[in-house]
Amino acid sequence: MRRIPIVLLAAVAAAPTVLGQTPQAPVFRGGVTLVRVDVSAVDRDGKPVPGLTADDFEVKLDGHVQPVRAVAYEELTHPTPASGTGMPTSQPVRETSNAAPPVEPRLFVLMLDDLSIAPARGKGMFFAATRFVDRLPLSDVVGFTLSSGTATLNPTHNRPALDAALRHTAGEFIDPRTVSPPVRVGISDALEIVSGVDTVLEQVIRDDCFGGQAVSQSERFGSPCAENVSRKARAVGAIARQIAGRQIAAYLNVINAMKDAPGLKELVVISDGLGVASHEQMTAFQPIARAAAAAGVRLSVLSQDPDMIDLSSPAAAYYADNRNLVFDLMTMTDLAGGTFYRVMGQPDRFFDAVAVATSAVYHLGVEAPADSAPGRDFVLVAHVKRSGVTVHANRVALAPAAPVVVPVEDQLKAAVTQGLPNYGVPVSVATVVRRGDTATAVDVGANLEVPASVPGPLTVMFGLVDAAGQLRTGRRTVEASADGGNYRVSLSLPVVPGTYRLRFAVADTSGHVGSIDAPVTAQLGHVGPFLTSDVMTSWSGPDGKPQFLALEEVPPSATSLRTYLELYAAPDAPKPTDVRVRWTVIGSTVQPAAEQSVVPVQTTDRSTAAGQFALDTLAPGTYEIRATVLVAGRAVGTVSTTFRKADKGSLMFTQGRVVAAAHW
Repeated sequence: MRRIPIVLLAAVAAAPTVLGQTPQAPVFRGGVTLVRVDVSAVDRDGKPVPGLTADDFEVKLDGHVQPVRAVAYEELTHPTPASGTGMPTSQPVRETSNAAPPVEPRLFVLMLDDLSIAPARGKGMFFAATRFVDRLPLSDVVGFTLSSGTATLNPTHNRPALDAALRHTAGEFIDPRTVSPPVRVGISDALEIVSGVDTVLEQVIRDDCFGGQAVSQSERFGSPCAENVSRKARAVGAIARQIAGRQIAAYLNVINAMKDAPGLKELVVISDGLGVASHEQMTAFQPIARAAAAAGVRLSVLSQDPDMIDLSSPAAAYYADNRNLVFDLMTMTDLAGGTFYRVMGQPDRFFDAVAVATSAVYHLGVEAPADSAPGRDFVLVAHVKRSGVTVHANRVALAPAAPVVVPVEDQLKAAVTQGLPNYGVPVSVATVVRRGDTATAVDVGANLEVPASVPGPLTVMFGLVDAAGQLRTGRRTVEASADGGNYRVSLSLPVVPGTYRLRFAVADTSGHVGSIDAPVTAQLGHVGPFLTSDVMTSWSGPDGKPQFLALEEVPPSATSLRTYLELYAAPDAPKPTDVRVRWTVIGSTVQPAAEQSVVPVQTTDRSTAAGQFALDTLAPGTYEIRATVLVAGRAVGTVSTTFRKADKGSLMFTQGRVVAAAHW
């Protein structure tokens, strides 16, 4: 995905923002506020139309044409096909960073509206959804949820986990039309009746009890059949209204949860319908449209026609009633500016259309009417002044709300306790795993680095969350390095083997906050008869001072790279005597860039194999460090990691020293 900068037609000053949240719309120095409007423009084949300018758009707020002052086009330009396993095939890396990537991922949340889908329906759509997810570029982040709330998978790159969740899903819709007594009352009619539309009740009674003939009021309401119909209609309507309320609440919860994510955001809904009384639709659907406008979330809604239609009575009446529920779903989708797909036959081509249509969006800055109050709602109408181009836009637009200033301490705590992202301070973290002081303990070593250009001293908080959700925290104040180098913090965390999330939050003296949330698997490797640590590295410059546990990128000034691998005797395995470790540095060519073989040095409970390589002979680029363990001359396994040698133009790392090191 590439970002084209917003080009304003006049000089603007950005409005204040809350770190980690979506920026507010810009404000003209003359006091004119810009309302952000996100639209998709597609051709007759459903493909995005690039190259549109402000003059191509006409936007009305509350019925009045307002000038389009800014246009930005965001597009996924180079999709990367997923691998067969659903995971990237590149060498695993140990470093994570909160730096904004040059290619910003799309966020998809796939919602199966199981409250609307009968248990016997939907499997074909669900399996098509798994294929849709597998075909998305690996850079896309995908989440999954059910409208019933019984299953949720937070946005992730883990495609196998998403596939498993989708394949083990079934509908939960309990048809209220099957409640007793068995009188034929449709959901649409029942919703009108329970909302107080008596004329619909009268018509239903005439149809079901009197063959459609007009009868007197006393005959109509004195009939046992009429009493049954009235009771049934109100029961069906009450259940249907409750289900619709849960569906709408689920839509709102997901949209609001997506609000703070950057980039293109798409909620993809698979649903069999949404029932709301006709005169209550605006009241019911307006909050969804407003939330989508505020969060910058677009909707794609897919609804599958039944494979076979029985036109006999009462099946035909059921089909017509179900069609009305789909029409209500279409109304909601249109009001929120989404795209509705009526799925007929094989669903894959419709999912493909979703992937194409969601690959681009125009962000418009529309001049708000004078004296617009912050957060004001506008009725929005947008179209493109070109033939053959269809525009999808929310029917609601919002004037930017006054920014909410969150205290720095609250941002730090939220980042550590909840994993909330912040991007105000660049943060990079690298981790390695090795055995602890006992055979049952594991040490997670972590290095945090912040550029020297960030004003200090820094406040650093960390949190470690285990699989049960238990949180350990700590904090430090880190002073600037005396030699002008980057801020570096090293820590060692003794844990029991398992999976964790490691969180860091950093605040500078200007009140900016950066944070990072990284998964950590605290588990030793297994190679032949040994358990192993991760490959550990350090680098040194002309002064010879080692920077232990270096992050993946080493600076241009680094002259030497040292590598370490610890071997631990596996339980119940004989300890071999003829052991060597062959270190290999592999670049982009077939031949190794460097290689050496060492005998591990034995200590009390482990053997350490150390290697050393000159960096001044290596060209800038990415390299793999591979440790091959040999027993009696035979290779029994490998452990590897990667590092990057920066070129002289890189400003990310400069030589510095460890300014804090401790067991937290």
